[in-house]
Amino acid sequence: MRQTLGSSVTEEYGRNVQQTAPKGPLGWLVRLFKSISTFVLIFLEQGAVHGVAHLGKPFLHIVEKIFWFSLVVIALYFSVVLSFVSWERYQSHATVVAIEKDHYYWNTSMPSLTICPMRRIYKPYLQSYCNKNGITDQDEQAELFEFLESLANSSFFNFEDIKHSEKVDSLLEMLQIRPENYMNLIYNLTRDLTRIDDTELRVRTQSNLEFLRTYQTLTEYGICYTTNSFISSNLTASLLLTGKQLPEDEFYSTRIVHTVRFGNLFDGDITYSFIGFEPPISIFYHSPYETLNIAKFQPMTSEAHEYETFSIEIVTTKDFKEDTTISQRGCRFTYESNLTHYSIYTKDICLQECRIQMAYKLCGCIPHFYPNPAGSNMKKVCHYRQLMKCFPRYQKLFLEFQEDNNDNKGIPCYCEQNCVGSKVIIENKQVLKQTQKLIGSIGGLVVMKRYPLVRFSRQLLFTFTDLLVSIGGTAGFFLGFSVLGMVEILYFFTLRLLWYIVGRR
Repeated sequence: MRQTLGSSVTEEYGRNVQQTAPKGPLGWLVRLFKSISTFVLIFLEQGAVHGVAHLGKPFLHIVEKIFWFSLVVIALYFSVVLSFVSWERYQSHATVVAIEKDHYYWNTSMPSLTICPMRRIYKPYLQSYCNKNGITDQDEQAELFEFLESLANSSFFNFEDIKHSEKVDSLLEMLQIRPENYMNLIYNLTRDLTRIDDTELRVRTQSNLEFLRTYQTLTEYGICYTTNSFISSNLTASLLLTGKQLPEDEFYSTRIVHTVRFGNLFDGDITYSFIGFEPPISIFYHSPYETLNIAKFQPMTSEAHEYETFSIEIVTTKDFKEDTTISQRGCRFTYESNLTHYSIYTKDICLQECRIQMAYKLCGCIPHFYPNPAGSNMKKVCHYRQLMKCFPRYQKLFLEFQEDNNDNKGIPCYCEQNCVGSKVIIENKQVLKQTQKLIGSIGGLVVMKRYPLVRFSRQLLFTFTDLLVSIGGTAGFFLGFSVLGMVEILYFFTLRLLWYIVGRR
């Protein structure tokens, strides 16, 4: 009865408008305005949103309309505010790190080792290079060797130790060795220890009768060797310096080879040995999902070491990658690189790129051991004198991202966590003496005797479906709104409006 009364009143109101409107252009504008008003009143009568229907009833007192209008505005305000809260939760708090305890089903990855030999320049290669370029003087060859060896072994903690002389400068000028050629020259004069013909002398990794992949990698400590790693194939010296990956070594074609060694509770103690090095060496241990961190510098040693390790992993659920964005989860997978000098992403590689940006900002160039792809991101490479003069002043800033006054002003960038990773704990470390006499080389031995009883899992807690339910529930609670209500509004301002314009009212 009320709906019929309201509709008849509105229709009567529309007829009165047509009769009382003045003629001419002014009358046309008045009729247009009145027609729009009539259409809006008809829409308000439909009541797609609770409370709005009362605003379209002409027989209600103005105080009643103000009352209902105020209630609608208040309900709309709280509906919008709470919907934005749900949206913010979906964008920044949709994921959670949970603790899992079903450890009987886990395969835990062993830690990775990166070993950097301090004898990098291979003298027969250097002698052949010097003879080819007309340097036959033994003293000149010796000085060039000392310079290149110290340059190859340099990093942020010892740039001032680069050995140089005026004779070295003249040799560099004669050979036309520019700073951008430093690392390529060092690479060409360094023997790849993983590809020595004598399999008993080559750098290799063994776990019982099986092998683990070992790569010659480019790090912030120059050319090193990494094993038991998920990412080392993307960080090889050949790939980062020449853009080409070396072909698969035929030595492993007939052998069982693994990328990473796993173990579980039923395997008992598991080990692998990384051997084939001559002293001195520096040994870095880290997660198989990461590369070495130069800030955790390891001193040189002339002995092999055994590491009894323990790892706690963080994993993701099956659909975690597809159902989330980087901003939602606050972490990155390896293939989600936003870096300019590396094709993959890890937090420590991101920190390396931070050092690149800092070096370029503070010293106007970058150290030679960083990949420097051609194009808009290519940067000037430091002359060795710039390395000796500029970088030692900012040593703590480069290594720890802190100024000398121990505040945090020096941190230049933010790096997201790895979505998948592990925390490596060294439970026991001991020197393995006389190993060189026994096996002819030194290296590292990794032992895992104890397995984790808990691990962390990144999970999606608040899905897109949950977001729709939350916003829909909020709108329904405050406004009595629904999907059909939204369809009614769209229908009324499209198809219904078209019919109204053509006269079917």
